[in-house]
Formats: sequence, C-alpha cells, structure tokens
Amino acid sequence: MKKTLLSLTLGLLLGGGAVFAYLESRVRAEADAEWSEVMQKKDADLARMKASLTESRTTADNLRQQFESAGLDSEPVRENELDIQRLLNDARPLMKSLALMFGEQRKIMTEKWIRGMAEKLAQEMGLTPEQTDEMIAHFLKLDEQNFEKIKAMLDRKMTILDVFTVMKDMNPQKSMDDYVMAKMTDDQKKAWETRKLESKAQQLERTANWQMERMSRSLNLDEAQKDQVFDILVKTNPNYDASLAVEGVGATTELAAGKTQEEAIAEVLRPEQMEEYTKMQERQANERKRWTDALGGFDPMQFIQGMGGGAFGGRRGR
Repeated sequence: MKKTLLSLTLGLLLGGGAVFAYLESRVRAEADAEWSEVMQKKDADLARMKASLTESRTTADNLRQQFESAGLDSEPVRENELDIQRLLNDARPLMKSLALMFGEQRKIMTEKWIRGMAEKLAQEMGLTPEQTDEMIAHFLKLDEQNFEKIKAMLDRKMTILDVFTVMKDMNPQKSMDDYVMAKMTDDQKKAWETRKLESKAQQLERTANWQMERMSRSLNLDEAQKDQVFDILVKTNPNYDASLAVEGVGATTELAAGKTQEEAIAEVLRPEQMEEYTKMQERQANERKRWTDALGGFDPMQFIQGMGGGAFGGRRGR
C-alpha cells in the first residue's frame, strides 16, 4: 500500500512538474515572441526615422545648393537696411522666369514699337521704303541680341554695376546714332542731328519743370521766382548747351562763373523760404547718400546723365 501511494505521489509530482515546465515554456515563448515583435517594431521605427533624417539632409543639401547656385543670401535682413545688391540677386530667379514667361509678348510689343519708331522717322527724315524696312530688320535683330544679354546676366550672380553696364551697352540713343551715321545720307544725318537737339531741349525742359514744381510746393514760390528757378535749373543741367532752344528759358537769369545751382537758387529766395530750402537740401543729400551707399558708392544719376538725352521723347509743355 505504501509503495502504491509513493508511486502515485511521485507520478503526480513528475506530471505536475512536466505540466508546469510546459506551461512556463509556453509563457516564456509567448513573452519572447511579444518582445521580439516590439523590438522589430522599434527597429522599423528607427529605420524610418533614419530614412526621414537622410531625406531631410538631402533636401537641405539640395536647397543649400540651389541657394548657392542662385546666389541667394540665407542670412536674415537687418531692420531698415537698404541692400540693393541682395534684392537684385534674391529676385534674379523670379526675373529670369518672368522674362521667359512673357518673352513672346515682349517680342510682339517691342516689334510694334520699333515699327512705329521707324515709320515716324521715315516721315521726319525722308527715308525710302527700303531704308525703313532695313532699319526695322536691324533693330529687331538688335533687340534679340539685347534680350540674350539680359538672360545671360540673370544666369549669374550680379552687381548693380553689371545692370547699368548692360543698360549702357543697350543704350538706344547710341544705337540709333551709330545706325544713322552708318546708313543714312548726309541730309538725313543733318535731320537726325536737328531732331536730337530738339529732343534734348525737351528733356531739359521736362526735368527742370519737374524739379521746379517740386520746389514750388515746398517753398511756395511766386510766379517770378518760378521763372528764375526754371532758368537756373536748365542752365545748370550738365547736358545744357547755349545753342539749345529750351522753351521758357530767357536771358533774365545770368549765372556767374563757378556759381553752383544751390547758390544761384538761394539768391532768388526770400529769407523766410531759406530755412525750408536748407532742410530740403539736407533731405535730398541724405536720401542721395542712402541710395549711393546701398549701391556701393555707385551714383546712378551721373550714369544716366552720361547716357545722353533721349531722341525719341515727346514734347510736354510747362
């Protein structure tokens, strides 16, 4: 009996141990499987994060390369800073896109302007139909060449001097002068020179009128002062020549040798106008300096004056 009980007890213990070991192995296996699944998920998340980081770095590198190739400045703009150089280069990709987008429309409008100019000159200078057609063809070709220069300029980092250099190279006054001297008869050349003088006089008149009206609003000039100031503004213009018949200019105002424009105008003003005139000069000087500093010491007004007056301008009375 004792042997039987002992055998049963041993059997139960062994069976229970086996069952417990089996159950424990099942639990451990399930736990290992869950842990393995968690780790695989973490590994997958980590791989996605690495891939995203790599993609972000690639995107950042590509953006940096685009900034460098486009000549863009990624540094923040300082408050109240006028940086023409930066504005030019930051806007350059947009200007290139717009130039290409509206290139065909620009070509149509330019051709219309060239034909109108040639027809007007044909009437004024007595051009033959053959001369007119040749002039149109010449300036259409020149326009294509100039447009290629502009696109080439927009393909590289540029300075304000580059812009004005291209403008000077494309100067329509000089282009027309060169063409007339090479292609026209002597009588037509004389007609052209006469037209240039008239246009130059008109340009001087328009500029002086604009300056005088601007001063009059600030200084409350009377009519006599307006006439005197107008004379001074015309005669002190770098492009003025005594042979030019500028409308409204008489012999009422004689400028002493070496006298500046500011000194001559000051002599015309009443004492109560001088204070405001001095302030106006200071404002203009500060604004001119601000722009010159922003352009790296480059004075655009001197550049434009050096290009000469326009030969195609219309007339506008005082």
